Amino acid sequence: MPTYKCKIASLNGEMVEKIIQSGSVSSLKKQVALDGGFLVKAEKADQGPLLISFFTRQTINPKDFYSFNQEFLTLLRAGLPVVIALDGIIEKQTEKFFSRTLKTIRDDISGGESISTAFEKHETIFSPLYIATLRSGEASGNIPDAVEEFLVYFERSIQIKQKIKTASVYPIILVCCSIFVVMFLMIFVVPTITGTFVSSGSKLPLFTRILLDFSDLIRNYFLLGGGGIILLILGISYYLRSDQGRLNFDTLYLKLPFLGNLSVLYSTSLFTSSLSTVLMGGLPLNQALHISKGVIKNRFMLAGIEKAIRSIEQGRGFAQAFGEYSTFPDMALRMMAAGEEGGGLEKVLKDIARFFDREVEGKLSILTSTIEPVLMVLMGFIIGFIMLAMYMPIFQMAGALG
Repeated sequence: MPTYKCKIASLNGEMVEKIIQSGSVSSLKKQVALDGGFLVKAEKADQGPLLISFFTRQTINPKDFYSFNQEFLTLLRAGLPVVIALDGIIEKQTEKFFSRTLKTIRDDISGGESISTAFEKHETIFSPLYIATLRSGEASGNIPDAVEEFLVYFERSIQIKQKIKTASVYPIILVCCSIFVVMFLMIFVVPTITGTFVSSGSKLPLFTRILLDFSDLIRNYFLLGGGGIILLILGISYYLRSDQGRLNFDTLYLKLPFLGNLSVLYSTSLFTSSLSTVLMGGLPLNQALHISKGVIKNRFMLAGIEKAIRSIEQGRGFAQAFGEYSTFPDMALRMMAAGEEGGGLEKVLKDIARFFDREVEGKLSILTSTIEPVLMVLMGFIIGFIMLAMYMPIFQMAGALG
């Protein structure tokens, strides 16, 4: 968790400097306000070299987070108070960082803080959506139902992410292996086999000459080309870190024939699912929208959603605003309009999420069943061309001898 060097104004007007650990500046402000002070200035304290901070950065595995909430829900359903339920979970927790975090939360709740406030201090670990779910459960007096609703959303989002990862693993492995095989052939095998024909001075076939020229280019400029590729990757990475660069990339990505549509469907499913979860917890629409937009990673879509939110806050209808500014599919917009008119927006949003979950699964199935044979044919063609170009001089020599 980040450590901040803070300058705080106390109630009697004195300025105090403190070192405080907090998830972010916003949670730090709330923490100082609860102690009766006002945060004047906050700077991150020196945490050592960047490489050390990278390797010491602590996160929670999604599986551990899911298991914690499952057990937390079970204990709360059994009628145990929150503090006792956390004590039971902490005793069996083997992950030290997560255990320390839960102990801090338990101590804060025992000291009189609300459950959502105690978790919010660790917002780098617990998402705003999760904290909002806890806050809505506190407001309705039914935290177990709120946690259960979040678990349904979390499990669905994890399943979709896992399917996307699974669909991309095999093509990536196939491409990497193919590149390695081609580079090995071009650097070591091609010069060895064709060297004899080159030294004989005989005229080589066109394909063989093209292959040899390409092999010489790779061998002579291997380090220069590799360095150029690394610099290009670093330059693109630096550009994508900027707001404008990321926006341009995300805008271009959505225009890709198949992947762009898949990204829109996936983002629509995530957004409607999270919004339904928060609304069912009892939060106002504008607050639920600001929380749910955090699940959208595409900057172009996020910009449209933010415009729609501002339009809704100015009094425009929900479906009308999203129809004007967002990139959601027409089917989702029509369902939103029907839910808004019928007064059942939360349920309709959940139906939209389920519908587009199935759409994403179907698209992924098409992608995996199509890309594998295409890659196999492409790499087979490349390797076949290399082998043919290497053996054409032999066929030519055999024809001449015949």
